Amino acid sequence: MKVAITGSIACGKSTVTSYLLKRGYKVLDADKISHSLLEKDNVKEILIKEFSDKIITDNFIDRKKLGEIVFSDEKKLEKLNSIMHPLVRKEIEDKVIKSKNDICFIDIALLFEAKFDNLVDKIIVVHADYDVQLSRLMNRNNFSKNEAKLRIASQISSDEKIKLADYVVNNSGTIFETFSQVDDILNKLEGEIDDIKNR
Repeated sequence: MKVAITGSIACGKSTVTSYLLKRGYKVLDADKISHSLLEKDNVKEILIKEFSDKIITDNFIDRKKLGEIVFSDEKKLEKLNSIMHPLVRKEIEDKVIKSKNDICFIDIALLFEAKFDNLVDKIIVVHADYDVQLSRLMNRNNFSKNEAKLRIASQISSDEKIKLADYVVNNSGTIFETFSQVDDILNKLEGEIDDIKNR
């Protein structure tokens, strides 16, 4: 079973995925896959051609510089996504095929934006109150309030994602409350797998 973990930026997906890893589950990270793709020469060449060599620092793609370009221009963000999403999708598909686990979790922030939702069987949305999300993003990424708002606005809203979810984790409270919700979901998923095996 392929299960996506998604949610808007700074809602706490990594808290959930870290917990799943500790519990022994397989978790693929779409961001890490994307970052590793940025190191490939052919991808670098395509991005330089599209966004100029201003995105390069010490012969590497500077994600902060690239972010400054694309998150202030919707057309450029669409262009970046049209380049990166098919590459990320292929990598995820390859890794899922190689996985021998009953449940393979995929941590993917842009599940709906990238139209990757048809890759998975179930969707978990991790959600946090807007003020909590904004504060986390400013502290974690050292963003100004405006930068943080732009990043949040570049994604589908949490409310929209929740409507499309099979399961929702509210990550506005304590870590123990979050883990308790995840445990409940795991029990349900394991139950579904047992049902499938017993058919």
